[in-house]
Amino acid sequence: MLSGDKGFTCRLLIFREHPSKKFVISILTALAHGNPSTLPSIRILTDRPEDYLGWPVETLALSPQLLSEWQGNNGYIHRRKACAIASGLKLAEKTLFVDTDTLFFADPDLLFKQIEPGQYLMDRLEYKWDYVCKRESYQTLGTHLRAHGITPSSSFNLYNSGLCGVTDNDAALLAQAIGLIDEWTEDGFDIHTIEQIAISFALHTKTVKESKKFVYHYFGEKRFFHTMHAHFFAQHGEAFSAQLVERSHDVPRTRPSPSTWRRLKIKWQLRGQRGALNKIGRDLLYGSAAPENPYFDLSRHHWWDSASREILRLNPELRQQLFGQLEHWPQHLPEPSKAQDKTLIMAHLRKRIMASG
Repeated sequence: MLSGDKGFTCRLLIFREHPSKKFVISILTALAHGNPSTLPSIRILTDRPEDYLGWPVETLALSPQLLSEWQGNNGYIHRRKACAIASGLKLAEKTLFVDTDTLFFADPDLLFKQIEPGQYLMDRLEYKWDYVCKRESYQTLGTHLRAHGITPSSSFNLYNSGLCGVTDNDAALLAQAIGLIDEWTEDGFDIHTIEQIAISFALHTKTVKESKKFVYHYFGEKRFFHTMHAHFFAQHGEAFSAQLVERSHDVPRTRPSPSTWRRLKIKWQLRGQRGALNKIGRDLLYGSAAPENPYFDLSRHHWWDSASREILRLNPELRQQLFGQLEHWPQHLPEPSKAQDKTLIMAHLRKRIMASG
């Protein structure tokens, strides 16, 4: 969480209930891109403050009792995030909640300049309500929202709350969001993003800016980044130092994806395939066409894992027909750009599919 103490420079707080050292790369990227003269200090709301000994951070310990209180009575664990944001309002004039699966590629001070009274900062726009409300899992929530004047035709933006910038005058706004979470989860819930929908609703008449120009929130790609970050700390250790901050520049800020030209070529190669087969082919070829990089070399296999999951979702008869023989490259798919990857990919698929039983 980024925040600014009253009368002082802005500060960074990162909240996570069960932190792991491989996630502190987010702290390193904030430090690496920050200007020393305006760099926020770092506060972490955590139930394991011992994980941050020696790091240039302040920790605010969360007791099991407080975490239970923050979760509320309806079993919705993400209520804790809204409560964490609310608690940060007491510490600073400006507060920026940042999920730990967030990488900075710009000075954090630029984010604080986007936050003003009545002007808010969120990670990114994910959906428009008039689009997502048609999904079956959103029907119950839609009933609740109609009571608040939101209809299927309403212009209501749903933001990802992996990053949320507010000021110390916004206690009522967070209280409203927490109240909505309790209302919408009282009889159970069909979607896990109720917390960010509640915050989005509390902000829906406000000015909201997106932060995606300054950070990358890799929430849907954790398997790639966790592998790369684990490699970084295995190489350089977990003890904080100025050298560790500098070395963090070497860690990619993107997953191992082919260049634009190669992506277009792969799309052309797969032009005759549709649906699951197109996705399987794309994932197999993306893993092979990733740029040369030690971090990418270690994480590109996650593309092939994704392909194996798609293969396992196929109808058994179709799966046997298309992928029953994994000794050789499937004839119906274009071959990878690296010839040596054919054997490697087939061995990987055999291992994953056999492990599934």
